Amino acid sequence: MNRPLTTVLTRNSATRVEAFISSTEAKAALDLIQRQVGRDCFVNCHSGTLATAARLVGMTGFGDILVAELGSEDKAANLAGITELTAEGVRLILLGRQNDVETYRSYIGAGARDYLVLPVEAETQVALGLGQTQAARTPTVASSRVIGVCGVTGGVGASVLATNLAVSYLDRAAAGTLARDNHGNVALIDADLSFGSLAVDLDIDTTPGLLEALLAPERVDHTFLNATMALPLMGLSVYSAEASEAGRVPTYEAGLPALLQKIRADYPTVIIDLPRTVLAQNPGLADGLDELVLVLGPGFGSIRSGSRLMHRVGDSPGAPRLSCVMSQTRRDAGLRKSEISTALGREIDLVLPDCAADLARASVKGKPLQRLSARGSYARAVAKLLTRLETPASQPTETKRGFWRRKKVSPDV
Repeated sequence: MNRPLTTVLTRNSATRVEAFISSTEAKAALDLIQRQVGRDCFVNCHSGTLATAARLVGMTGFGDILVAELGSEDKAANLAGITELTAEGVRLILLGRQNDVETYRSYIGAGARDYLVLPVEAETQVALGLGQTQAARTPTVASSRVIGVCGVTGGVGASVLATNLAVSYLDRAAAGTLARDNHGNVALIDADLSFGSLAVDLDIDTTPGLLEALLAPERVDHTFLNATMALPLMGLSVYSAEASEAGRVPTYEAGLPALLQKIRADYPTVIIDLPRTVLAQNPGLADGLDELVLVLGPGFGSIRSGSRLMHRVGDSPGAPRLSCVMSQTRRDAGLRKSEISTALGREIDLVLPDCAADLARASVKGKPLQRLSARGSYARAVAKLLTRLETPASQPTETKRGFWRRKKVSPDV
């Protein structure tokens, strides 16, 4: 059993090191760190691992430096522990046996000061960072982005697009081409509290913590999110839950704007799957979005609903940038892209290809198509959408008038 932490009285100039290690190689690395810190170094050595230290967050302090040995090769679990510890302002040095650049970058990106591969060579220099003030690693609201995905009619594949867009962002971060996210950390939120399908699509349990968070968003913090969100893929945190009482759904939905602000403070990228009814009844919700992707089918119903939603959202002073995506999941009237563009009075920004067989295979396996067929036509289309969303908006230009705009659109949905 792990020994409890003990309080050590030291001089003001002394450096306190807490260590959670379990192997002789890790003990040798700890001795190296102690020598590099210098004579005014007091070390408390405990039997345990990174997971042991993470369980003690909020119960004790961790000194000036925390040295922790990785007891598991589960990178997702390790990243969660690193994030939890560094959020407390801990200078964390990791000891492990995986020797590859990707592992090093992911752990450093999550907030660790250094990652040493065991056994450590005698001349290894450790990045102690004692001359720097360690701040809690939390993305700022200004550096994060919230992207809404909304199907203007049912059956157009908006939830599938939201999931694959989130995975595409993970891949972009892993490739090092997403400036605000150098380690891959995306939140995916299912805002359909009645018939949301993200949990089923990803083959995970529902997350009732979402309902708790919506009732009291002011109490949500980093630790709560870590404990209540599902992690179907490394770096992808998911909220998807169903309200057992239909009458309480509006109460839950009222907490969405505040909860989004809490989540965006902790994640560089947030994707929210928005039902059209929620967006229509709460157009102010769009003010908390940076981008809104409307997914339309090739039918007259999509044109009508899409036009009304654009009017509703566009009336808000803080309206997000709109992107219109045409899905070929449904046949409907079989309208062409140019016909829909003319009717809406704006361009269709992207067409999602018809790949029913691939989508069915992904559904059976409970995995995003972006991972099953990364080079397929659908994955390439999603990557193209991501590029558009990450491209700064150009100067606004006057759009042509469509035939739906010649008629007054009823404000009621």
